[in-house]
Amino acid sequence: MKELPTMQELQSFITYNKTGSFTLAAQSMNITQSAFSAQMKKLERLVGVKLISRSTRGSRLTPEGELFLPEAEQVLDTLERAIQSIRLASKVERPILNIGVLRSLGDIRLNGYVSHFFQNHPEFSVSIYDMEEEELMLDLRENRIDIALLYLPNNKDMSAYESTALREDEFVYYAPNIIDGMEVASLKAIQQQPLLMYPPKYFMYRTLKNYVGNGQQNLHIRGSRLSNPYTMIDYCQKNKSGCIVARQILNSLNINDGFIPLEKPFKLQVCFAFKKNNSKSETMHTFMDYVHSESPARL
Repeated sequence: MKELPTMQELQSFITYNKTGSFTLAAQSMNITQSAFSAQMKKLERLVGVKLISRSTRGSRLTPEGELFLPEAEQVLDTLERAIQSIRLASKVERPILNIGVLRSLGDIRLNGYVSHFFQNHPEFSVSIYDMEEEELMLDLRENRIDIALLYLPNNKDMSAYESTALREDEFVYYAPNIIDGMEVASLKAIQQQPLLMYPPKYFMYRTLKNYVGNGQQNLHIRGSRLSNPYTMIDYCQKNKSGCIVARQILNSLNINDGFIPLEKPFKLQVCFAFKKNNSKSETMHTFMDYVHSESPARL
């Protein structure tokens, strides 16, 4: 029988494509660069075509390498699925899900749901990670998390992912020490008072600045910058400042006053996002289906 590439050689080839560098790929695979180079040469010999073009200016996949890449990824994915299925079927391990939650979404709502999930599926193990958008999408791409719970990105290439809508968050103006006598919060009124914002690298910073500024690029917003909605709410309770926060977060904290509706409605779509053909697909859908069937409002 003709010799076939090993799983490690295929994984090294896929890792090279992700890093674009022999040095970085070798470091990622925890082998020497010469050993990595030898693996690639052997892979090319077994496949019978040149997969990586090398020159003094660097290296890149050849057209043949581009064609081979998705096939190699499919082989490893199929093997991962087979291993996952047999281990779960034989109860060698518990189904494990790693879920990343956009920091501004507020993970306390998901925490409450997970406890209900465990009561019905005690065989599962779920880990929740609080992340910002860039880290969330990177970890999803690199398979460090299985599912991302986030506001639907409008500036990201989501072609490699599937998504399922969960709910729509409606935002309000929370300012218990400011809103006395106010019925609705206009953009002008919001701009006239200190407004808590997220750090500039956050998804919600860009989104809220665009909303409050009504498209103005150079709008200066007075106020502090805090990392999550819970610290914003606490700060507003103790200071003369306001924040724009999802009504659902206030509900989860049993806060029934201190906020008013926004004159200009502001809503964001919440969704689950996950990579296509994930080896944990069955486990993931069990979790997501449970979220949908029980009570999306709980989140």
